[in-house]
Amino acid sequence: MQRNMTIGLGVVAIALGALAYLQGGWGHVLAGLAGTGRLLLETSVLIVAAFVLAGLIQVMISRELVSRWLGAESGWRGLLIGGLAGALIPGGPYAYYPIAVAFLRSGATIGTIVTFVVAKNLWTVSRLPLEVGLLGVHVAWVRYVVTLAFPPLAGLLAQVLFRGATGWVRDGLPASGPGARQGRGEST
Repeated sequence: MQRNMTIGLGVVAIALGALAYLQGGWGHVLAGLAGTGRLLLETSVLIVAAFVLAGLIQVMISRELVSRWLGAESGWRGLLIGGLAGALIPGGPYAYYPIAVAFLRSGATIGTIVTFVVAKNLWTVSRLPLEVGLLGVHVAWVRYVVTLAFPPLAGLLAQVLFRGATGWVRDGLPASGPGARQGRGEST
């Protein structure tokens, strides 16, 4: 599946490059490639840091600890911890998806991962100053109150609807990448 996505993205990139050429010649194509280089430079440190963090989570936090706090036996506690972690972890998708993969590989349930990702998108504390500064305290307060129940409910719904699916979701992860246990003789 990852290979198909890579091929698909490559085809889209070539098609957009051809479209850029048709719209503005090689200057457009080179401007797009220069933008790509700038984006790569701006995000590479964040991406590397997120992958390092994800790998260290996998190595430093035992599977038993993750299972106890974020796994099937954790119940509501796991969903709430997943939500809190999602709210507090800084950065965008380049930062939090590798961490979510590491949690999943370490024994967290699908419900906890869904709670983590939804909370990251709805409760992120790091954007609160900007939100208050631009929209005001009242709008920020209303948004937090209105969305308060969504992450744990989304996680609970995922847990109920996909009970027992965590294993096949975990098995569908790429063999390498953030949090992959390589050379340790462990199955995920």
